[in-house]
Amino acid sequence: MMHDVVVLGATVAGLTAARTLAREGFDVVVLDPNMEHRSAAIGHGVAAAGHANTVADMRAEYGDGVTIEHIERNVRGTAFIRSVLSEANERGRQLGFVDRSMGDASLTDLAALARLFEQAGAEVDVAQGALTSQALVVDPLAYAKELRRQSVEAGAQVVHGVTVTHVRRKEGATGVAFRNNLAWAREPGAVAASACIDTLGISPWGRMARVGPAQWIPTVTARLAEPIGWVELRAEGPAWLIRPDGDECLVVGQKSTLGKIEDACRELEQELVEAGAEVRAVGSLAIDPSDHGRPVVGVSAIPGGFYARGNGRGELMNGTASGLWLGETLVGLRRDGRALPMTRRMRAGVRSWVLRHRR
Repeated sequence: MMHDVVVLGATVAGLTAARTLAREGFDVVVLDPNMEHRSAAIGHGVAAAGHANTVADMRAEYGDGVTIEHIERNVRGTAFIRSVLSEANERGRQLGFVDRSMGDASLTDLAALARLFEQAGAEVDVAQGALTSQALVVDPLAYAKELRRQSVEAGAQVVHGVTVTHVRRKEGATGVAFRNNLAWAREPGAVAASACIDTLGISPWGRMARVGPAQWIPTVTARLAEPIGWVELRAEGPAWLIRPDGDECLVVGQKSTLGKIEDACRELEQELVEAGAEVRAVGSLAIDPSDHGRPVVGVSAIPGGFYARGNGRGELMNGTASGLWLGETLVGLRRDGRALPMTRRMRAGVRSWVLRHRR
């Protein structure tokens, strides 16, 4: 059977794309190597319109147009997250967002960045050494469960515990071979689709094919000596992000490499202890590499063929924004991408109409 889309990875990006496509009537299959929820239930759980230092880097590298598009994707991604929560009768937590990631930037420089945010539809204010706005905070596991549930309810088939071994690209179709992760399972599996969304970064031979090595960040759950009631980004020191959670805070450190992540964890823990915090847990997260904060996301030139990945691991905001972008591209809602073939879109439209009128 030829499906419309096969998604590699039940990540935030993968499930966002799957939910988007399935609700438009497309036949979607998701393949994931992990147990349910594990691929999506990671990260710091904070969604915001953007980070000041990321926006500044992107502006310097790509110009205002690309930077504004990046912020717009985040704004729309946040709206998508809210829609998922709304259907579960949840709201998430709305907290103030104090962005000090620009360090000692002047008010003039911060005001210039604020104008970019405003052009993209985000509301920000300028304070001394910071941009202030609002952040949406979710529990990563609870959100992952709900996102998967809504994807399946919309008609997406999500298969866990399978590892992709080959991806065969050809005109008009992509074939994906996989195997079951159970040691006793010997029979290989295969699926074919008009298009493939890859959030795992897999080469045609099953190996990882990323634009760069994964980055790592230390995390510490602690009770701070002086609790805060907002999400805060910092430019200097071991701590990068602080997110309150009840009487505790999740403290996320600066980016590191795999070889240095243990030292980074110790440094972050030591800083908190010296500041009078009570450390409850120490860990680390792997995140996808990006280019000046720009998620690696794009579309193949092969009509109806292979679609490049969007960030899927460890990033609620980037994962949602890129998954939504890819899903809407295949649906045909974006003029700057290549949609699925017209025959597939017409069939999906009929299926979507029938399902809506059955409810």
